[in-house]
Amino acid sequence: MPGVSARHLSLEERRQLAVNLTRVLALCRPILDAYIIEFFTDNLWGTLPDSWQAALDGLNPPQLATLLLGMPGEGEVVRYRSVWPLTLLALKSTATSLAFTRTPGFHTPSEFLENPSQSSRLTAPFRKHVRPKKQHEIRRLGELVKKLSDLTGCTQVVDVGSGQGHLSRFMSLGLGLMVKSIEGDQRLVERAQHLDQELLQALKKEEKRNPQVREEGTTACGARPPSTAESGCPSGPPGPREPCGGLLQPGPAAGPTGGDADSTRPAALPSGAGLPC
Repeated sequence: MPGVSARHLSLEERRQLAVNLTRVLALCRPILDAYIIEFFTDNLWGTLPDSWQAALDGLNPPQLATLLLGMPGEGEVVRYRSVWPLTLLALKSTATSLAFTRTPGFHTPSEFLENPSQSSRLTAPFRKHVRPKKQHEIRRLGELVKKLSDLTGCTQVVDVGSGQGHLSRFMSLGLGLMVKSIEGDQRLVERAQHLDQELLQALKKEEKRNPQVREEGTTACGARPPSTAESGCPSGPPGPREPCGGLLQPGPAAGPTGGDADSTRPAALPSGAGLPC
């Protein structure tokens, strides 16, 4: 599917593209902010204009994709069973003209060379239940926060809207930051707490397999269950003899420009780790 590539745009062209994208995103905010589950729980279909409902009602997913994306299958012709309202056609045309190209203009990031579905720069516990795109995002964002924390002397990080806690867990256990996670959706909090416990169990198993890790002094906060109030946070700070350092360290952090340099394999999983807050 053709699309926009900002790679060869001038600074002014990029600025204008950002303005156009921001304007369209603001107009379509109700649609963009909707989750699939909310389609069923919040009657999102009823929020669409009547003319849109008349045009889209009864279309199955392949038909809808063909009409919206303009990408018919082999030997297939795009046919509209009725005249679409101008507002829907305008949205389709605008989205097509502003969509970024799906053809990469760069090589595959080094962390996905061995396995396109698993980042080699995240240890297995941080990759579990996380899609490749998200793996890449939490690593890059976590390393950026770590770098800013070191530069500014920040000792506490607050992850607002932490969702299932993937980023919080990586910043806390992977990069040794003191993290407080805040999430307003109780379902996501419960899921995050479940994943916290799952990770703690993995750490305990690793400690049993490699008891010498603790003796070598490479561990930090003792394992404790997360608090029920906030995902990923134990009740109370680490004890006086529990220094919080970087745990489950991945390869070297990306450079200041955010490049994706090749790195060594992640370190082995240490034992007895907690979730520092």
